[in-house]
Amino acid sequence: MDPAGAPPAARYQLLGPVEVRSAGGERLALGTPMQVRLLAVLMSQPGTGWSIDQLVDELWQGRPPKTAAGNVKTYVWALRRALRSPGFPDPAILAGPTGYRLALDGLTVDSVAFDDLAQRGYSALRHCHWPAAQESFEAALALWRGEPFAGLPGWGVLLSVRARLQEQRSSLAEEVADLQLRAGRHHELIEPLRSQVDADPLRERPWGQLMVALARTGRRADALATYRQLRHILAEEVGVEPGPDVQHLHTRILRAERELLTSHPRPPERVAPRIVPRQLPAPPTLFTGRAAELARLTTLLIGGSRSASTVVITGTGGVGKSWLALRWAHDNLHHFPDGQLHVDLGGFGTATQEASPSAVVVRSLLPALGVKPLEIPAEPAAQFALYRSLTADRRLLVLLDNARDAEQVRPLLPGSTGCGVLVTSRHTLPGLVATDGAHPLALDLPSDGEARQLLVRRLGAQRAAAQPAAVDELIRRTARLPLALSIVAARAAARPTFPLQAIADDLAASRGGLAALATDDAATDVRTVLSWSYRLLSADAARLFRQISLHPAADVSAAAAASLAGAPPPMIRPALDELTRANLLAEQSPNRFRCHDLLRAYGEELTRALDRPADRSAVRRRLLDHYLRVARDAARLVDAGWQPLDPLPLPADASPSAFSDHRAALAWFTIEQRVLLAAVDDAATRSFDAHAGHLAQALTPLLSRLSQWHDLAAVQAIAVTVAQRRGDPRAEALAHRDLALAHIQHRRFDAAHHHLRRAMARYDQAGDRPGQASAHLHLAWLSDIEGDAGAALPHAREALALASSTDDRLGEAAALNALGWSHARLDEHARAITYCEQALALYEEAEDRLGAAHTWDSLGFAYQGLGKHPTAADCYRRALALYSDVQDPCGRADTLVRLGDTHQAVGDHDTSVDLWRQALAILDRVGHPQATVLSERLEAYR
Repeated sequence: MDPAGAPPAARYQLLGPVEVRSAGGERLALGTPMQVRLLAVLMSQPGTGWSIDQLVDELWQGRPPKTAAGNVKTYVWALRRALRSPGFPDPAILAGPTGYRLALDGLTVDSVAFDDLAQRGYSALRHCHWPAAQESFEAALALWRGEPFAGLPGWGVLLSVRARLQEQRSSLAEEVADLQLRAGRHHELIEPLRSQVDADPLRERPWGQLMVALARTGRRADALATYRQLRHILAEEVGVEPGPDVQHLHTRILRAERELLTSHPRPPERVAPRIVPRQLPAPPTLFTGRAAELARLTTLLIGGSRSASTVVITGTGGVGKSWLALRWAHDNLHHFPDGQLHVDLGGFGTATQEASPSAVVVRSLLPALGVKPLEIPAEPAAQFALYRSLTADRRLLVLLDNARDAEQVRPLLPGSTGCGVLVTSRHTLPGLVATDGAHPLALDLPSDGEARQLLVRRLGAQRAAAQPAAVDELIRRTARLPLALSIVAARAAARPTFPLQAIADDLAASRGGLAALATDDAATDVRTVLSWSYRLLSADAARLFRQISLHPAADVSAAAAASLAGAPPPMIRPALDELTRANLLAEQSPNRFRCHDLLRAYGEELTRALDRPADRSAVRRRLLDHYLRVARDAARLVDAGWQPLDPLPLPADASPSAFSDHRAALAWFTIEQRVLLAAVDDAATRSFDAHAGHLAQALTPLLSRLSQWHDLAAVQAIAVTVAQRRGDPRAEALAHRDLALAHIQHRRFDAAHHHLRRAMARYDQAGDRPGQASAHLHLAWLSDIEGDAGAALPHAREALALASSTDDRLGEAAALNALGWSHARLDEHARAITYCEQALALYEEAEDRLGAAHTWDSLGFAYQGLGKHPTAADCYRRALALYSDVQDPCGRADTLVRLGDTHQAVGDHDTSVDLWRQALAILDRVGHPQATVLSERLEAYR
């Protein structure tokens, strides 16, 4: 969102030769080829920091001159001069803690704009908005001027980004062709499709589209000849047959199916119900006063055509910024019919509590707007662009609580001035006001009358009226700060027979016990109030308060609190209740508590002053032991084949965990996911490297089952770092392998190959044969996804040999199933069945239901290839039952599709369509890319 009068942005272009054009369209002179390459590296990932060492590697590929570091700085200086233009005096290349980065609005880079338009198109496709999808796809393709980074050598990040973008471009061209076929424009498609298959003869989808276009123009013989040509090319080049989709299409052309040969008008667009998020916490019950501020917010946000889109509420900690924002938000819900979004940015908590903009978008905002995990782009700039696109035509209220600075907030501003944004922060965020048109609202202390209202509301009018002098002194001693007032009121309410003057005298006596906070006078009084409340706690509650301040996230379960204390949960319940009564904790839901960031900061200072470093370290270790134990229990239930790395010794005082089944384990993980991610980060930051690595490993099956691939990539990147610090090749190999898993799901195949190669090298270094087998299985899976079953086969064979040599029964089962699947994909169905039956026996012996489900699915596919459709259907139904039991929705969807294919093969069209619809509902729910393909198949059978 640009403030009024801001100049238009320069355009950064990499979809062709690397160019930068000024706002007026003039091409800027970028200097030497090395300067252009450096700019290209920065443009490849806008906003990402690059260290000097990383840039040296990218520029010289391992053969740098001795002056390389100095050269990089010289290139940056020259580029900054070149990129300055009228209206943009500040350099686009900034230096920071992580290195140099290109600080741009993401959509000013053509590759990010391309990603944004592509995501809009796919979103329109999912909702069957065909014209909108075609418009977005064609606009995205129009941004291309040639090969990405044209004229620059292809290595390093430029090579991988170039390959990714070219793959995306090809996919979009295919989507446009499908939409044109749907619109009946088959005549004009034939020649462009011929050019496309000539340029890339191994991509099967354009061949299929060409076959359809020819068949619909009455050239069925040419369509069949095109299939024969494709079959010949594939046999000559890679030794495989066309894939099942093209084979199925060939059969339909042979049968002269009317639905295929007749173009239909576009079906009526189905408008999916728009998700209306309702994320606001409950309104504050003790809120009083602030009438002028509430009225000012109304004027600024909904007061007419000149109203602001963003208001920044600033003030000291505990002054009531969040209360004011929540009260106004709940009073004005009707002005924002498209919903409300809320995020605690953790700007003034611990370092690990602070939320990065990318994490907020991925974990909170996009899911709340209906975006499935697999639909979320991998690059932060594209994530922000998608968020802006989804909010561009809505009237939402966005509450960004507890912000640190403008850089944390700016990417989270919605894409429409019709949205209202409330930001709360202890800082004034002048950058947001100056650059983004935000309006500041400084929140001062409440008046004496408003402070009295708050106390009266909690204590009762009769008690307050009977002791007016004591009420006045309480107000004075708390400096009228709402947080302090609420704590004093809670203490007084808990002692209804105590004279208020005695409480005021007790508060006065506690002054000076601790040093003042480093903010202002009001905070000094808050410290006095907090020290008084703390002094009145029992020894157990005081100790627990200090220990909870060491928790890496603001919310903590009773079980985790027990681990902090080193005591069973029933033993600490009285202390938790005492802290809740004193308003030092809030019980948000049964056995789950939250601590205000000011209170957490106070608790941290107390524990530093009162507890030995060894004791604080022991508290953190107990907590990590607890999370590791419970996460491992959950991982074992969710994936029976999961095995931990070398176990850490867990002491007897770590709180026990007990899940009745995998469903309970997944329910627990859904609640604790953000806390566990913070725990991994905190452990790595505080040099608990073994815990960080082991906990990251335990999270892999849990994050995978919920399709949380962005979070999986984040924790495994940390796991790689701590394993390297520890010099542990096995742990590093495992982290690379699981990081590759996340990249595979994001269809970033180059990155996946890179990490699997690193995993294999580390497993070789460690002599870890089961690990080598696992890496080969992942490589086989990756090859199969890339459409090369022939390349998958040797990896599966090697995995079997390695697993057999170490008597790894589940490893053998996985390798046998992979062999069976690969042979079935190569039409060697009898051999496939032999391997799969061996795998099934091993899985059933180990009671591994997920592995058995995968294998029944493979058997069904093999029997289907033999034409034994009743047997195939029985195998698929067994797989479906197991997938339902273990709660694997993607596995269930895949099997439903193949069971539908089996019914279709025997002419049972109604049942096949019903099964495909069930699969589509699942794929839509998880945002799987195959949803679009399946939706198109269903359209053909309408």
